[in-house]
Parts: sequence; structure tokens; C-alpha cells
Amino acid sequence: MQSQQFRLFTPGPLNTSQQVREAAGRDVGSRSPVATHLSTQLREDIVDIAGCDESWSAVPLSGSGTFAVEAMLCSLSAVNEQLLIIENGVYSARMVEICRIHHIPHSVLTLPPDQGFDLAKVEQTLKQTPWVTHIAAVHFETALGVLNDIDGLTQLASRYGCQLLIDAISTFGVLPLDYSAPSLSAVALSANKCLHGLPGIAFVLVRKLLLATNITPRTLSLDLRAQAKALDDDGQWRFTPPLQIMLALKQAIDEYRQRGGRQSRYRLYCQRMLHLLNGMARLNFSPIIQPQFSAPLIVTLAPSSGIRCEIDKLNDFLFQRGMVIYPTKHWALNSFRIGVMGELSIQDIDDLLAAFAEFTQQAAPVNSSPHTLSQRPIL
Repeated sequence: MQSQQFRLFTPGPLNTSQQVREAAGRDVGSRSPVATHLSTQLREDIVDIAGCDESWSAVPLSGSGTFAVEAMLCSLSAVNEQLLIIENGVYSARMVEICRIHHIPHSVLTLPPDQGFDLAKVEQTLKQTPWVTHIAAVHFETALGVLNDIDGLTQLASRYGCQLLIDAISTFGVLPLDYSAPSLSAVALSANKCLHGLPGIAFVLVRKLLLATNITPRTLSLDLRAQAKALDDDGQWRFTPPLQIMLALKQAIDEYRQRGGRQSRYRLYCQRMLHLLNGMARLNFSPIIQPQFSAPLIVTLAPSSGIRCEIDKLNDFLFQRGMVIYPTKHWALNSFRIGVMGELSIQDIDDLLAAFAEFTQQAAPVNSSPHTLSQRPIL
């Protein structure tokens, strides 16, 4: 029996092209010249897409983006150094959990999860904690769809002599970072977001000077220095590489370049997001995050007063039609997230809008207190 094909309007993993999936259908020996060349090529590709110079190294790891974030935090600060984590969402909270588990010296600045972080409060914290050597933050919190000002943070980190460790899992390949900024020291990323690859391989972009420093390892398999040294020495991973996923990523990167690269993909996402928001507005759904803190990747929406939208029933309704969205826990009742990344089309978005229209028409209107929602465009 043929399995159903789903359209994933989610933060990731995403829909991938047929060619990407087919590329994963090869068996390659992990010690073969083909595998060695593939590892080298992917590392060069990631540096090129980032726009880095030769002072950066791309270190690949098996696993999801969280593996890369954990490797970054575990590998790049010493026991006598202090990390400040700016927590304003689920994924920065995950950084805190990683540091607690590995006993990494850290402090936490907790900020509202529905807006990008306040740089004035960050600076106030740095003034009060002059012993901080590293700052960790998330570029785009997909739990609600909140964009953080990393360019502003790099300037602030430089002023206070701190190194910056950034989770760019959901933005790499579409939203740029300034890799020339002296304070930006490491960036974690994943194959299965804006690059449209399959899940199972992640990278940390690291300054080579930082990799050359001597820090006692906290972990075996997530030790970035050991992994980078092994790859630099003979092109071999220390442990079994995810070769089929690597082949798929190479195909995805080829398609990314053929279609115009970062700027082209960004414009495509903007077109999709605008089309989605216009359609959802006609159905009386509005974004809950203010436009200045948003990006054309995912959006959290909630129904206007009088619109019945029980999220569990909505999920089941869409799932039966081969569509997947994600709910979210938020003060807005029955809010949910819709993503426009991956191999989707305007027609796919129209189909999703038609399904929403059908769902809301079937549900009887209810009287409820109004939500405070943004009525402004997200872009």
C-alpha cells in the first residue's frame, strides 16, 4: 500500500525535492575516496553559502541542529570562562538545559518570548557581569517565529570583548549574518531547514583560531576540535558519517545554487508568506508577533473573536487532507504555526487556505473575548 504524501507547513523537517530524496538512495563506503571528497565538498559549500572567508571552518556532525548547538556550547568555552545565554524562546531555553547538563559556567538573561531581545537590557547585564566571556543566542526562534537582532548583538559583544555563539538552525541559507564581525565566533546550522536537505547532518561554522585553542573536552562524539582535526588530517570522520544524508544535502545545495541562492530563496519565501497572510486575513486569522520581530519563514496565527478553531480538531482535519501544521503554546487561544519553507508552491498554500476555509465554515461561530492581535503585514 502506497504511503500518503504530506505537505509540511512546519518549521522543519520540510518537504524536499524528488531529486534530493533520490540522491539518498545510494550506498557509499565511508572510507572510500567518494566519501572523503563528499565531506570536503560539503564543508567548502557551507563556507561558501555563509559568505565566510578562509579564517572559518565548517565542522559537520551527525544529527539534528540541536547536536550542533550542543557541540558548539560544549567545545568552545573553557571551565574558567563564563557564558551568558539570552533566553527568549524554546530553543534558547534548550541552550540553558545543555549548559546545566554539562556543567558549563553560565548565566541567563530571560526576556519576553514574543519579541526580539532588547539590546539595552543585554548591555545592562554585560555591565553588571564583566566576567562574561561568551554570549549565546538564537537567530530566529521558531517556537513562535521571533527574529532576534544578531547584527546589533555582534556590535555589543565586540564592545564588551565577548565571543558570540549563534544558533542559526532555521535561518542559514536565507537570512545573512555578518561573518566579518570580530565577535562572531561560531554558528550552528542544519541541513533540513532553508537548504531543503534531509534531517541527519548538522554543521558548526567556527573560526579556525578558536579551533586551535586547547580546551579540555566535555564530550566525546560532539567534540568539534577532534572532529575538525580528523577531517583536516585525512578527510575522515571520527565516527560513521551519515553518507546518504550527505548525498542528499549535496543535491539540495546544487538545487539551491541553480535557483539563485540566498537572495532568490529569500524572495520566494517572502512571496509565499505574503500570499499566506493575505489569505489568512480574509479568513479572520492574524499573526500574534509584531512585524518588526518577524521573518518570512514561519508565522504564528490565531483566530479573531467569533471564529471557532479548536487546534486538535484543526490538526486532524488538515492531517486527513495530507497537510501538517504545528500548534503552539501561547496566550492566544488555539494559536498555531505555519511555515513556508521547503519545496512548497503557491498552489500548496492555496490548498491550505481552502482547507482552512472549509474547516471554519463547518464550525459554528462562538462568542469569546477578543484577542490582542497584530493586524499589520508581517513583511
